[in-house]
Amino acid sequence: MNDRQRILAAIRGETPDRMPFVPRLEFWYRARRLDQSLSPDLRSLTLMEIADRLGVAYYAVCPDFTDYSGDEMVDRPLGIVRQSVLPFDVLLEDVDRRVLSYGRRTVVEYHTPVGSIHTACAFTDEMIAAGASDPYVTEHAIRSLADFEVVGYIFSHLKVAPRTAGYQTMRERVGDRGIVVAFTSSYACPIQHILTELMPMDQFYYALHDCPSTVERLAEQMEPYYQAIKAAAAESPAEVVVLGSNYDETLTPPPFFRKYLLDPLRNYADLLHRRGKFLMTHTDGENRLLLSLYREAGFDVADSLCPYPMTRCRLEEIREAFADRITIWGGIPSILLCPDKTSLDEFKRFIDNLLARYGHQSHFVLGVSDMVTADADWDRVRYIADSVSSLIGG
Repeated sequence: MNDRQRILAAIRGETPDRMPFVPRLEFWYRARRLDQSLSPDLRSLTLMEIADRLGVAYYAVCPDFTDYSGDEMVDRPLGIVRQSVLPFDVLLEDVDRRVLSYGRRTVVEYHTPVGSIHTACAFTDEMIAAGASDPYVTEHAIRSLADFEVVGYIFSHLKVAPRTAGYQTMRERVGDRGIVVAFTSSYACPIQHILTELMPMDQFYYALHDCPSTVERLAEQMEPYYQAIKAAAAESPAEVVVLGSNYDETLTPPPFFRKYLLDPLRNYADLLHRRGKFLMTHTDGENRLLLSLYREAGFDVADSLCPYPMTRCRLEEIREAFADRITIWGGIPSILLCPDKTSLDEFKRFIDNLLARYGHQSHFVLGVSDMVTADADWDRVRYIADSVSSLIGG
């Protein structure tokens, strides 16, 4: 089997010839190129060529946010990105937008008939050194009650245009090396979008308590945008679509998840299933209290799932909770690859036990959660790749 076949077989509940391994190497790669610490045999290679040499699948779940042109990322603090690989484009209409750049800091002003707001984001030296691709939001879009109306106007004046050319190009480039997931949104629904992107978390929960109708009114104004991007992804050629991310039992506790996130995920999963597609969502937080809700949500792939020792959940209890209904994509805590955090013996023991137990099972796509970090030891990455490859015939 090739890696594309292995991944799709695992998601469908079939047993591939061996566990697919899809490490997210882009952060490590950017950081090592920046500090010129790539080993001599890798320096002339692209990231895809490195994956080929390593003998692993190529990661194509989240877009590379460093790969953009023009103004594709200027609306990032609003949670809006435009990249050719996405199955849609987003146009901003009837809004006067002004972009001001100050080195690594970008300020964007939005002027509308109902008022004005501005956002700001920046990269720090530490972020650049770590290979980060996504800027840090330093000034959120909503800082007062009046800002809700302005943001509502902006989202009411977004036009979504489906497109597939960029996705198809990426799919042809990846070929049998893996699957290209159709990226829809980092948020499961408008409420999570407001919580995660448009306001600081504490201010969001204060607003939801003190003026719930204002928050929910904005969510209603954002809903047509969400329906449009979800429809575009559902109609795309992708077998797997990703929607939502960064759940956590403290950030999105069970009552909040049940009230606001459960139905959007479940309804979208149902829509995709009717089209023969699978729903992936990014589950990289503390998950123990949310596991039963994940089953109810009906999605197919729990992406970037991170077990103990980086979270309280052990891999065994996650597998038991998912009951062969949800595919784990991840499973290796990133700190295991870092010599200053985990000893070599501990690392090998974890990997050897994982592969002995799950290496020939379905519903498991091996990955490093959330990514292979800049300080990861390359020899440990190769140990995992070699151990996975040895599963064939084992």
